[in-house]
Parts: sequence; structure tokens; C-alpha cells
Amino acid sequence: MGFVYTWQRVQINIEEADLAILSGSDSTASEKRDRFFALAETLRDSIWRADALGRSRVSAISTGYAALDTELPGQGWNVSVLTELLWAYQGGGEFRVLAPALKMVSQAGKTVVLLGSPHELSAPALDQYGIDIKHLLIVHADKPADRLWTAEQILRSASAGALVSWHPAVKAEHLRRLQVAAAAVDSLTFILRPASTKVEPSPSPLRLHCEPAPYGQLSVDVFKRRGPAAAAPVLLPALFSPSMKRALDRAQRNAVAPPVESSHVDRLVPSPAAARPGIPTLA
Repeated sequence: MGFVYTWQRVQINIEEADLAILSGSDSTASEKRDRFFALAETLRDSIWRADALGRSRVSAISTGYAALDTELPGQGWNVSVLTELLWAYQGGGEFRVLAPALKMVSQAGKTVVLLGSPHELSAPALDQYGIDIKHLLIVHADKPADRLWTAEQILRSASAGALVSWHPAVKAEHLRRLQVAAAAVDSLTFILRPASTKVEPSPSPLRLHCEPAPYGQLSVDVFKRRGPAAAAPVLLPALFSPSMKRALDRAQRNAVAPPVESSHVDRLVPSPAAARPGIPTLA
């Protein structure tokens, strides 16, 4: 049975190529077969069928969640790609999705840049996620134009291992500029936008919609990727503080249902230690 791959006007019929390979002397056929399969392996990542999950030719970093990795091209967050995370409200769990990857980047000695966060970030909360604050840079940019310019400069400098940038309002042409800049560097690039922008066109190759789910879980819908949309949202497990874990254990022992929502657990709330010693900040 043959397989036909179509890319624009080019067709490669493996069955016909097999017949051509088998003709001629044994040594010639063997050489042709080796060259053919070497070519087929090279083309594998370049030829994509729209009904299949795309394969990535760039490196990827695991999300830290096996169920989510299986839904992403390359089995994780792709470097050199602009990834959008859409939220019903800021502080609803974005760090739970990104923390494992940011932990890996920071512990590898690479800088993690948080640009334009709408809420104060506390060092204890970041440390709880395992992010090495010695390799963390917080940048404040209130105006949308300043935030966009700063994000582009960070990407062009190729100085960060990961950039997380909040963009409540950004036009499609600005997203294209960020995508071009992200494609030129070997790092992770995430932008966070409101869920209301889900219906807007975007050049970002990967878009996810996240929202709190019952029992402290987080629902992640991969609605745009290279390939068909995910059949169903991925549910990420709850992340509770030690005190809440003890309360839940007591509730389970007493056969009391756990709380329906706990989105506040993911929120990085203002801390009395506003100076955040050890975390460099740019105003």
C-alpha cells in the first residue's frame, strides 16, 4: 500500500519510488533505497497533513504535564515560537501552566524575564514554584507601546531563556512583529492576553485558552496548533499550599467534598516584602 504526500504541487508517491528502487543491480538498489529513506526522513518534518498533529523541527521544553505535552507539536513548548495563553482574568493560574518550564530555564542558568505583570510578584510564591530568582528579571512597562517595544528588544538581544509578557491589548500586526522576533532566537516566548481575544485572528502558531476548573484543577484548551484542534481540554491537577492540603486531607477523612474552585491558590498576590530582595526590577 502506497502513501502519497502532497506539498503544494509536489507529490511523492512512495509506492512508485519503491518500484524504481528495486530495479537495477542489488548494490544500486540498496544505495537508492538508503538515499530515498534518508530523503523521506528529511521531508517528514517539512510535509504536514492538516488532519495530523504537526511535528516540530525546533527543540522543545516539556510543559511538566504529560497530558499537555501530548497535545503540543514537538511534545512541549517550542522554542523560537510565539505562544499565546488566554485567560478570563489575570492571576487565574498562568504560573501553574508555565512554572515547570520556567523552573527548568532558570535552573539551567538562563534568565527568565517577566514583562508587564498586572500584579505584584512575591519572591516566596515564585520560589514555591521552583523558579530560581537569581535568574529572574521583572520589567515594568505600563504603556502598551512601551511593552511591545521592550518585548521586541529583549527578543532581539537573545539574552533571555524565556520571556513572559502580558499584553491586554495588542494588534495582529504587532503580534506578527513579536512572532518574527521570537523565530530568530533560541528561547521560549509567551504572551498572556484576555480570553475575549480568542475570536481575533492571530499569527501565533500556538494558542491556548485556560480557565479554572472544579476541585482546583485548571482547564487548558489547545484551540490552535499545527494540526487539528484538541478533542477536549486538558485538565491540569490542583496545586495547593501545604495548609490547604492539610485542610483537604481533613475534609476527605470527614467525607466532606473539597471546594469547587481555588483559583486564588495560583494568584501571586502582593507581598509585604514589596522590595522583593534578590529579584532585579526595571521600572
